[in-house]
Amino acid sequence: MQSNSQSIGHVLVVDDSPFLIESMRLALQDDFEIAALESGEACLDLLKTAPESFDLILLDIEMDGIDGFETCRRLRLESTVPVIFVSSHDELPDLIKAFDSGGDDFVVKPFDPAVLLRKVQRMVAHQAAKKKLAAEKKTLESIANGFLRNISETGVLLEFVRGNLGLTSYEALAERLLEATNRYGVSCHVQVRHAGGCLTRTPAGKASPLEESVLEKSAMMGRVFQFSRRLVVNYSTVSTLVIDLPDDDIEQGKIRNDIAILAETAEAISETIAMRQESANRAEALQAAVSETADAVDSLRELLRIQQADAHQHLSCMIDEVEKAYINLGLTDLQEHRVSNIVREGTENTLLLFDIGGKLDAQFSLIHDALRPQGSAAAQSEIW
Repeated sequence: MQSNSQSIGHVLVVDDSPFLIESMRLALQDDFEIAALESGEACLDLLKTAPESFDLILLDIEMDGIDGFETCRRLRLESTVPVIFVSSHDELPDLIKAFDSGGDDFVVKPFDPAVLLRKVQRMVAHQAAKKKLAAEKKTLESIANGFLRNISETGVLLEFVRGNLGLTSYEALAERLLEATNRYGVSCHVQVRHAGGCLTRTPAGKASPLEESVLEKSAMMGRVFQFSRRLVVNYSTVSTLVIDLPDDDIEQGKIRNDIAILAETAEAISETIAMRQESANRAEALQAAVSETADAVDSLRELLRIQQADAHQHLSCMIDEVEKAYINLGLTDLQEHRVSNIVREGTENTLLLFDIGGKLDAQFSLIHDALRPQGSAAAQSEIW
């Protein structure tokens, strides 16, 4: 094959005449790289391994072995390279047969080098335009598929965030994380660690002790660790193990990014669950303290009422006993009157203290009313 740095294409000449091969080479070599073969079998063997390695084939019809028509028919099973027949058989049946076998054009021998060059240039340019169009189409399809995939992947993440911000249990988080990783088209094991232990889930359900051990050891391998087709993404409370990464490097990169973002989001949700549970525990403790305080206030109010009632009864009894004692004491009326006044004045002063007790009871009522609604609301309202 002759090389030319200014060539615009690769042309294969298939003809059993060395003279005609050289003639076509001379006509085309200034513009193309030329390769030559002398049989249809050799042409098919060459293109079997590289069916699109040439931009054009110039094919003779009458050759030893299989003819040009049969060569072209077999070639079309493997390749779309344009074929121009070059032959002296220019009768109408031959032309029809040439096109039926898959040919794209026809040049009659003996040929005019300028006409041959022009036809080859146009055909090669047309083939280059087709290849460019096909490449652009493929690129656009790739971009469109990538765009649609990005939308889908973003949708998985958004749905995971929106659907799980209100979670209150690590069990639910582990299950939802596993579901989200499955939507990326990979098989994953996930582990969520918390103060009370850790949860490991696999596509088959709860992990075996061996699977748990693998993830626990993987959690110490750094943020992202890949070995063969396995990928580990670690955060302080969340780890994901992808066990079937795709072979394609680009796809691997996408999965790596998607799983990392998903794991980071799960980490944030895990922290939210921890804060929510801690707040719930504090609220429960506060509710219990409020209830106990309210009960203590009720007890104090009741004790105060009992104390006041007992004091009234004891004072009344004391006055009665003193007045009964006048008979045995031999007091004059003036002395009795004086003693009675002292007793009654002391009793009245004591009863004045009960007014303070009444104020205490009112304050206890205020405290009771403030505590009881708060305890009820704490029991019915959700933290966060």
